[in-house]
Amino acid sequence: MGKMTEKVVKRIEVLIDLLGYGIVQLPVAYSLSFTDLPPRAYSVECYIDQSDSALHSWLYSSDFRLVVSEIEDGVGHVVCFNVEGQSRNIYYQTMLNVVSDYIFLKEKFFL
Repeated sequence: MGKMTEKVVKRIEVLIDLLGYGIVQLPVAYSLSFTDLPPRAYSVECYIDQSDSALHSWLYSSDFRLVVSEIEDGVGHVVCFNVEGQSRNIYYQTMLNVVSDYIFLKEKFFL
């Protein structure tokens, strides 16, 4: 995926409390794509800027994508992650969950 250049790129600072690492601050760049066909969905391509592999040894990949879909009739939402490879850890999964929460709250999808 790499750094995003073609779409509008937004940036957020995400704070994650990781056991043994303390509170980690990650600068995340992301871009959105929207489909209005049922089910309505946003595809969010993310890139963690300035990731220091020595400092963030738990970070499996600095690139990831998530899709936020609306459940029929707006009764809820589903978040799915698209991450290459199978080597993940609890810290990486926590980061994915926290980043998706930050983006979901900031973007106010489907309002």
